[in-house]
Amino acid sequence: MFRARCYQEKMKSLTRIALRADPHSGAFAVKLFMVVTLCFSGELLADDITQSSGVISKQQLFLEYPNFEQTFNRYEVREVAEKIPTDVRVLIFFGTWCHDSQREVPRMLKILEAVGLPEDNIKMVTLDFSKTDLGGLAVANGVEFTPTFIVFRQQSEIGRIIEKPATTLEEAMVELLSE
Repeated sequence: MFRARCYQEKMKSLTRIALRADPHSGAFAVKLFMVVTLCFSGELLADDITQSSGVISKQQLFLEYPNFEQTFNRYEVREVAEKIPTDVRVLIFFGTWCHDSQREVPRMLKILEAVGLPEDNIKMVTLDFSKTDLGGLAVANGVEFTPTFIVFRQQSEIGRIIEKPATTLEEAMVELLSE
């Protein structure tokens, strides 16, 4: 319902822009073509994604974004993940729209599940295109890129994995925890 209303409002706005041009000029045709192209390309709906930011559960993520669950189910955790202690907390900042997040977040969730980290020790925060969230957690934690995995032990940050690690997520976690 919200998407449809936003879509209609954007259509009206773009149509007004196109109609401001002289209908006998080439500019009118170009603007009208742009409106039609945007409408059918799905770009008009992209802004709706920016409105959904904040804390999200794994179940809600998988329900609303099935591609995350598909990647989660396909990923096979490497043996090195067994070395990750279960007394850590992980704060995950990501964009549902971000290709790195779509690849890395399900992998990290699978790793954390494989080592038995309780779901209560994992907090996931979705970000909008400007990499902010409604609760201000991204700004408070200095997040600039997605995804950003912040690992805590005894209430202190011990390190971050930002975007895509140089090795594997499992190896990056072991390296963080061994420092």
